[in-house]
Amino acid sequence: MILPLVLAAIVGVPPLPITFQVAVPESTPTADTLYLAGDHPALGGWNPAGVRLERTGPRRYETTVRLAPGTAIEFKVTRGSWATVEKDSAGREIANRRYLVAVVDTVRAVVGAWRDQVEEARPSTRSGDIRSLGRISSRYLAHPREVLVWLPPGYDSNPPRRYPVVYLHDGNNMFDEATSFIGAEWSIDETAGRLSAAGEIEPVILVAVGNSPDRLAEYTPAADPKHAGGRAADYARFLVEELKPKMDAEYRTLPGPETTGTIGSSLGGVVSLYLGYEHPEVFRRIGVVSPSAGWADRAIVSMVEGRAKPPLCIWLDIGTAEGPDRDGDGVADAVLDVRALREALVRAGFTEGRDLFYKEAAGASHNEVAWAARTEAILRALYGRK
Repeated sequence: MILPLVLAAIVGVPPLPITFQVAVPESTPTADTLYLAGDHPALGGWNPAGVRLERTGPRRYETTVRLAPGTAIEFKVTRGSWATVEKDSAGREIANRRYLVAVVDTVRAVVGAWRDQVEEARPSTRSGDIRSLGRISSRYLAHPREVLVWLPPGYDSNPPRRYPVVYLHDGNNMFDEATSFIGAEWSIDETAGRLSAAGEIEPVILVAVGNSPDRLAEYTPAADPKHAGGRAADYARFLVEELKPKMDAEYRTLPGPETTGTIGSSLGGVVSLYLGYEHPEVFRRIGVVSPSAGWADRAIVSMVEGRAKPPLCIWLDIGTAEGPDRDGDGVADAVLDVRALREALVRAGFTEGRDLFYKEAAGASHNEVAWAARTEAILRALYGRK
């Protein structure tokens, strides 16, 4: 059954109306607006205020979204932010809801509780010397975003020393459970601090660049015919022309490309590789973590196949439990997409173990907990002491 659905989507069967009906607990504030937040562009690309739900009755909300047959989605219900995301009736975290589009249908969801009503405000889990650049605006992007700077141990006590810099996408998920998407952080601040103190990696400055409501567009170099996007060039201009000069002026950085890196996950992994290919004069140590390599018919793979090999050092990984297995061959589609990307990099001249480090994480899912478990290996590959 799955294969015909996928073929239907490919040959252009019109999108189908899928109605989402949501029942909410009695504690839901009647003045609040409810939203669907999901992984598909039609659901806002994980914007917590992605698709507005209309109130249809006491504790009942509804919206209709048009999706192509064969589309697999993941979603949750929020009241406009991740601080107000749904929980189960016992106040526990729930897995993303999943649905596969096959026919005109109604999807029903019952919200058990809301995070802000069952959890105390999450305490900050930031570690080390973290400073804020505030909310940075750009000539090229519509929305400002917070930028945090983590400084390595000994930064203030050794004034002559300069440091490599790593630019991190989805920065709100990097240092702090209080601001992260699912209440779990990458813990890259703790990991970098521990490895730096032990002399096992080069001490680095970490620049966590928060995402924005335009995340999907900013992190995709190519537009998908169905899902739009494709404004990564503007995001790159923000990083290259505005943020990096500010960092180099205000902090003791090693500004050259050999010491400057960028790391991101999901679409953040796509934009990381794009930045390395498009701007090797700026970024050469590239962390491509669980990339959405299938985006726009594997456009990132086509980019690698169509360009000369730049002088990059690349970490590339994927979890074996990331997403659906639509063709039923026992391998998740996301894994097949990333394997295709690895093969393209090898054909382009990258050598595994030298300038390409590849990992398939057995049983790992697509979330911050899984990425935190790989952070040490990523930092060792890109900034380990030789």
